[in-house]
Order: sequence, then structure tokens, then C-alpha cells
Amino acid sequence: MSATATPATPAQPALPPRFQLSRLIASTWIPQAIHAAAKLGVADALAEGPREGAEVASATGADPGATFRLLRALAVLELVTHRPDGRFELTPVGACLRSDAPDSVRSWALLWGGPMMWRPWGALTDCVRTGEMAPKLLDGVEGPFELMKAHPEDRAHFDRAMLELTRGVAALLPGAYDFSGARTVVDVGGGFGALLPPTLRAHPALRGVIFDLAECADGARKAIAEEGLDSRCEFVAGDFFHAVPRGGDVYLVKSVIHDWDDTKSRTILSRCREAMSADAKLVLLEWIVPDRVGPNDAGIVGTDLNMLVMVGGQERTEAEYRALLASAGLRTTRVIPTRAMSLIEAVVA
Repeated sequence: MSATATPATPAQPALPPRFQLSRLIASTWIPQAIHAAAKLGVADALAEGPREGAEVASATGADPGATFRLLRALAVLELVTHRPDGRFELTPVGACLRSDAPDSVRSWALLWGGPMMWRPWGALTDCVRTGEMAPKLLDGVEGPFELMKAHPEDRAHFDRAMLELTRGVAALLPGAYDFSGARTVVDVGGGFGALLPPTLRAHPALRGVIFDLAECADGARKAIAEEGLDSRCEFVAGDFFHAVPRGGDVYLVKSVIHDWDDTKSRTILSRCREAMSADAKLVLLEWIVPDRVGPNDAGIVGTDLNMLVMVGGQERTEAEYRALLASAGLRTTRVIPTRAMSLIEAVVA
């Protein structure tokens, strides 16, 4: 070894299997720690720069000792760094918990740690045993939207979380799919209208239609007006189980099909098929489950279990999507992966 060489750091011995499993079992602290940070506004308190734990506690109205312990846990999760001077500083990941961040997922954290999500997950065993969603098993309700009525605060978090998550996908869409030949794009189940703005700005001749339940109308119209697109984009109220607006050249269906079982999904796709002209395109935006999952697929399998627990839906493989589309009279033409979701294009069979 030369005089300037740095000695190698001894490798840490691997944990025995039972300790590895014990850590996984006890990892429920992770979403709750993130939820607490979101609820207290820790990221907002650190937005201007590094602060001591006591300063964060004062800014958030929390106990100093407990706040320090929470910040220490957030440091392990790499949401903050614990600097040599003792102060805590946001990381780029932790900054996504800021309420004013353009890529904020604070509402997602608030939703996941709240009672509407947290309580049903305790029924996972019964969901697996019966194949039924937790809201039905626990409260006798037939769907998540009925459950939301009992949790208005979590419903508000859900609505904001869907906007937050959709914006990231929306930014990728104009570069991932060619809309140049289309005149009208219909966002089926478009909620509050977060998906279409980047695409409409990229294609000035394109007209948009947001289609969803009437309760989404005010939020969608407000959002489109704020984007300056109200002259080119309209909201149409309706139920995609009954009918979908005709006249679209491209029908976008984002994060809808995974909410439902095959029977209900087939009904939605059939309504789209009935509305489509012979040369129209249907584009599903969904996560695709690999045929064989591995350690890097935690996100998709976790989401799949969430669909089981919360709504009775499921994530699907490419083959399963192709078969589902075919059963609704649609033929898959291509699958376009992106850094976020995949785009599954289909035409009338």
C-alpha cells in the first residue's frame, strides 16, 4: 500500500436472516414518520435553509425532544441530512414534502398516514383470504368513494394527491406520444384536469375534453382556466360505466383501469370502444407488472396490494392488458414505456 492510499473500509457483516426480517416487520414506522413530517410541516420549516431541531420544533409547534427524534429518523430515510454542526437540512427528496414545491407529494404522504388508508391495511390478511376490498369487509361499503364520505379530510388529501401525481406524468406525455394528427383528445376519468395542459400547450391546434363525474366540474374548470386553456378545453360530466363522449381522436385513460376488476374494467373499455371512430386511438396510462418481479419492483407490487386492499382493483402485466383490451373489442398496437407509467395504445379491433 502506498503512503497516500486510503485504507479500505471493512465491510459490514450481513445481518442474520431473522434480523433482516425483523427490520421489515417493524418498517411501519416509515410511512408514519413521513406522514408526521408532512402533517407538522417540517419541510416547510426547513425551506429557507438548515435549522437546529429546537428551531424546527418552535416553527411547527411541536415538542423539541420528540421533534429531534423525528428529524433523526428522517435523516435515516435521507429526507434530511444531519450536518456536522448539528443542524438539519432538506435533501432534494425531502423537499418534495414542501407544500409549495412544484413536484410536491405532501398530500400523498398525508393520505397514506391518515385513517382512511391506514385502517384498511390492517385487514390485508382478510383481503387475501376473501379477495374482497377492506372497505367492504370493515364497513360494508361497496367502493372507496363511499368510504371517502366518512373521511372528508382524507378525501381532500386524495384529491390533491391525484393532482400532484398526475402532474409528473402529464409533463412527460407530450414527448412520449405523438398527438400531431389529432384534433380532439378526451381524458376519460380526468378528475380535476391535471393531465391535459402540457399536451395542449405543446399542440396549439389540439382541443381537449375532460370527462368525469359532475362533482369534478368546478375543480377542473378552475384548473383549466388558471392554465389559460379554457377556450380550448371543456369539462363534460358523465359516468364512464354508461357512456363516453364521442368525437375524440385520442382517448386517454390514466390510472382508471387499475381501480377495477376485470368485469368493470371491461365495461369501461367497452364504453370507450363504442365512442371511438374507426381511426381513433385509445391510450391507457398504467403501471405494468413484470412477468417475473424482483427486488426492484417494490413499487408496483406495493401498489397492486393497495388496489386489492382499498378498491378491489389490480395492477396487470402487459399480457393481461392485451387480453382485457381484446375482450372489449380493442386491439393493442404498441406499448410505450416512460420514466413513469407505460402508454398502452389500442385501436378498434
